[in-house]
Amino acid sequence: MTYGVANWMRSEWGTSVKAALIVLVAVVLLEVVALLVAEIFGKKKVRSAVPATEEKPDETAATVAEATEPIPDTVATEASTGDEIEPEETAVFTDGKDAETGMMQVGDTYIKVRYNRSFTAMLVQADDALKGYYNDLRNELMRYGMKSRISWSNESWYVGRTTYAKFAIRGKTLSLYLALDPAVYEGTKYPFRNVSETAKYREVPMQCRIKSDRMTRWTKELIAALAEKHGLTRTDMPEQNFRPDYRDTTTLVKEKLIKLYYSTHSDKSRQELENAAAADLKIKDRAPRDFTTKLMRADNLTKARYSAVKNELLRYGMKPRISTAYESWYIGRVTYAKFAIRGKTLTLFMALDPAEFEGTKYNFRNVGNVNKYETVPMRVNLKSDRSVRWVKELLSVLAEKKEWARTDRVEEDYRYVKKVRKK
Repeated sequence: MTYGVANWMRSEWGTSVKAALIVLVAVVLLEVVALLVAEIFGKKKVRSAVPATEEKPDETAATVAEATEPIPDTVATEASTGDEIEPEETAVFTDGKDAETGMMQVGDTYIKVRYNRSFTAMLVQADDALKGYYNDLRNELMRYGMKSRISWSNESWYVGRTTYAKFAIRGKTLSLYLALDPAVYEGTKYPFRNVSETAKYREVPMQCRIKSDRMTRWTKELIAALAEKHGLTRTDMPEQNFRPDYRDTTTLVKEKLIKLYYSTHSDKSRQELENAAAADLKIKDRAPRDFTTKLMRADNLTKARYSAVKNELLRYGMKPRISTAYESWYIGRVTYAKFAIRGKTLTLFMALDPAEFEGTKYNFRNVGNVNKYETVPMRVNLKSDRSVRWVKELLSVLAEKKEWARTDRVEEDYRYVKKVRKK
């Protein structure tokens, strides 16, 4: 090669041409060297970045903060859309900040999961206000001879083979879809949405969102118009109670009323997670802390006992005041009774001296040694109709001591809590 270059230098080509060729070759060589250097350093950067993506992310603590338990060893932060699982009886679930997400406990690991709640599950876990609207409208539909059929996302109401109405729940709002032409009701007092473009609601295109007692009344008027249009006769039927008792998420998952989805963990296969979920986990329900929510989630018997005793307290002129943990009853500035709920048991504390009732038929506990119950030291658990009768007798003793008059007032229904919705 050196010999060839020497001959080329002695050739007839001019000096300027030879210099230009040398510069061109030098530029090409420099570009090639630059490309090689960039490729080498680029690979080094990629290699140095790999361990950072494989290590446990710093966001672990933030993800675990959504649960109510101590920080677990590992957390899977994403739920996939296609991996539905059926956990064993011992799986434990904790709801997240919204209705769609939660945590499944698997040994020392928390897996973030996504819930697909059925219509039944959403109704069971709805507040008492929504259940009340549903109860009123369901009774009304039945009065027109309609029958119901529940699917995963709706409750349909039909006569023969024709569907006239559908219930659905989205978030915390109950909707009733009616087989009425929305165009006929444009500009009327009735608020509604036209959902005729949605295939599943084409037969029932008028959507009424039920958020108040007034909207419930208006919807009943629309049901009457629907019945008149299709020749359905209204019959008088006694009001029935179709409000379901509250059940926690773990129970509803077991009953297959909530479908469960979760992602496989980077260190464990899905099969390993399913096996771990079937291990020795203890079932635990995250209980609500405030009195109002506890009452809302109580069973119907507990609510009925609460309503009966509350009516009696009102007959003696007492007034209620609800705090986080209690419903206190007072006259002036003196508290004479307190409702509380411990676990699933409704309790009434009264301003009576337990020592006066030792050896009597009344079952009670003396809690006078607890500071917050010093003024209401007699605790009675309301677990039966008999205990309700006893409490009424004890309240009459208290009224006699305080010289209160008992007034006759119509029994009102206080079983169902009506929380004020935030606008």
